Amino acid sequence: MMLSVFAVAGAALVWGGREGRIAVVNPAVAAEEERGNLLSLRGEWEFSAKQMKRAPFRTGMWEHYYKMKWWDARKINVPGCWEAQGVGEPGMSECWSAVWDSAPKPIRNKLVGDGWYRRTVEIPAGWTGKRIWLKIGGVKNRGWFWVNETPAAFVENYCGTCKYEITDLVVPGSNAVFAVQVNSDPPCRKGIFNYVHRWGGIVRDIELEATPQTFIDDAWVRGDFDAQCAEAHVTVAVDAQDACTGLIRVTVEGKVVECPLSRSQTLKLPLSDFRPWSPECPNLYTARVELVENGKVVQTRLERFGVRKFEVRGKEFFLNGRPFYVRGYGDDCTYPVSGMSPVDRDFHRANFAKAKESGFNYVRLHTHCEVPEYFDAADELGVMVQPELPYYSDVPLEGFEFDPVRDVTELWRNYRRHPSFTTYSGGNEGSLGGKAFDEAFHRYVKKMDPDRLKINEDAEMAWVNPPESADYTGGPKVMWKRGSFDPDRPFVNHEYLNLSIKIDSRDEPLFTGVWMPPVTRKSRAAWLADRGLSLEWGDRLQDAAHALQRCWQKIGVEHARKDPYCDGYHFWTIVDVPVAQQGSYTSIGLFNSFWMQKRGGFSAKEFAVFNSQRCLLLDVAEYSRVLVSGETLEADFLFANYGDGEVESGNLEWSLGEAKGAVKVAAVPVGPVRNVALAKIRVPDVRRPVRIPLVATLGGTSNSWDFWVFPKRTVRDGSDLAVSPSLVAAMEGLYEGFAVLGTPEAAKARVVVAGGDSTESISALADGRRVVAVGKIGEERNVRLG
Repeated sequence: MMLSVFAVAGAALVWGGREGRIAVVNPAVAAEEERGNLLSLRGEWEFSAKQMKRAPFRTGMWEHYYKMKWWDARKINVPGCWEAQGVGEPGMSECWSAVWDSAPKPIRNKLVGDGWYRRTVEIPAGWTGKRIWLKIGGVKNRGWFWVNETPAAFVENYCGTCKYEITDLVVPGSNAVFAVQVNSDPPCRKGIFNYVHRWGGIVRDIELEATPQTFIDDAWVRGDFDAQCAEAHVTVAVDAQDACTGLIRVTVEGKVVECPLSRSQTLKLPLSDFRPWSPECPNLYTARVELVENGKVVQTRLERFGVRKFEVRGKEFFLNGRPFYVRGYGDDCTYPVSGMSPVDRDFHRANFAKAKESGFNYVRLHTHCEVPEYFDAADELGVMVQPELPYYSDVPLEGFEFDPVRDVTELWRNYRRHPSFTTYSGGNEGSLGGKAFDEAFHRYVKKMDPDRLKINEDAEMAWVNPPESADYTGGPKVMWKRGSFDPDRPFVNHEYLNLSIKIDSRDEPLFTGVWMPPVTRKSRAAWLADRGLSLEWGDRLQDAAHALQRCWQKIGVEHARKDPYCDGYHFWTIVDVPVAQQGSYTSIGLFNSFWMQKRGGFSAKEFAVFNSQRCLLLDVAEYSRVLVSGETLEADFLFANYGDGEVESGNLEWSLGEAKGAVKVAAVPVGPVRNVALAKIRVPDVRRPVRIPLVATLGGTSNSWDFWVFPKRTVRDGSDLAVSPSLVAAMEGLYEGFAVLGTPEAAKARVVVAGGDSTESISALADGRRVVAVGKIGEERNVRLG
């Protein structure tokens, strides 16, 4: 009977009749003495793409499936999405339900539906008498698990990891058959993991674990910055037949604390060698948590943690008691090789190292939460992470049940051990449910977790994040009038700058994974040919577009840093997120989709010059990036100091070509940007137009800004020119000896200078003469970057 696979657990029906408990899979640190109690099921499984068309809880078809031959069975690796391993047919990807903001593109393999996994495992004989658990790291989108043809677990989560007891389903010393049906159709709570495609598969590790009858069910350590101590939270599952005896022992760097065993206990240890965690110093501790019975350690867990305090004081952020500036970037889950986020700490370490080299200290995960291995790497490298619930306003993407409380609680329970996890966000660009709901949700989150900041949803609109439902607010996406935006709390620019250009077709050879190249050399050449251009011209235009992005990025980031009211930005984005627009695919990133420098774009070190703790900035009059020899440039220098301490008084040294100088500067305290020096610089003499950088240095921090310098203009011979009467006044002082149109002398001139739509211009062109058309713009500029 179908109801036989259900059982009542509390007030909920649980498929398989087994309650899921919180678990840690593939931990960053593990006790050596526990290795014999853990069996990883990573590696090859049997796989079939047989489509059942219906979920197994709605039909009994799965019962017959075991009795049939495994059609087209093949091998597949766990973890990993099946498309990245060649399952499915080539085609356009199938994206999430937010069709207004999605990124369909050609992929090498596409299968949205069912995938079946099977593996036979020998249960270690030494596990006799122990409790045995199936630990499931994660599936995409949901999965049903059987052990020896008996329903065992149903997984459909946002970001959590669960374990299920299977002691009664397996026999130590004998084989056990594990089968899984994974389905990648909606609904799905993974958010932007579906932005490119509805990937499918077992995407994190599967493990078996043996525990004592009474065992450590959960453990995590909170770092208390103010008390300078570790606070270990330990939950013990006590066997119904056992008395609650024994003790819990926690050790951190030689300090030991013990307490009698109970179902839940909190133990505090002082940290004599107090080392706070920060992006600059990502210090981590490891706690050893032991369950002791009759004087013998029967179970050990290692828990890694950090100590930090991220808070709002007035209109500023503070980290560990110091002013803090958010130098953040956006993460849109861009994995062109693997599709899904790899459960590979080295992979994420390399990406975070590149981000840190670029000066970033913070990342916003757009409408998703990354895998724990991502957070492990962020803990180690020192990057603050803002995971996000999978909502656009109050819309649950991919049709799952609206329940932000469920989702945020799952996030807290599974990721609270990570010091890099610093901020909650309810989603993207809207309200979760109106004023009353937003305020109640804010109170719930802050009561549950007072150690982290929270924003209602990440957005530039001020109404989204009022003080009653957010610790801070968002800011403009593009440059704004400095000082015009001054809210009562800190603000962080939302999806800042975001300038799209066409993607570089020369990156085609890099697309060796599940993504096909969005634009090939052949298709780009054809597109150019239709417009009368060669591929060489196209590459030059591509390089110019990268150069435009480079200028926009520097100007935009420095603009934000020059506003004393601005407390940070989410640079959008660090890598290209190709989206189909206007017959091509866009490129918005600092780097390409593979974290590589663009041709003509910034290197990581170049970008960090103005994207670091300390930043030297320049104010000059508008339009004064073009200079003339001999004039005076008034350069107003500013300094943003979010380093470990004040910058000592000294000289600000500058150079503009051969011109050099220094200005005495007072000590610069830690905190928001301030003016530090005004230099009056004589522009050097040049014989021809030349680009010259203004280079400035203060206290070991340098920056530079390009200027075009032109020779001082002299009156030139204009005997070959004929000028429209309306332009005579403008030409006098620039040329001498020119004729005026309408006079006999004008007929001899080789070049005519006149209004673009004037009869003089039209007539001169008809006569075969060269025309310089001059005219004012009669309308507003119709190009707006960003």
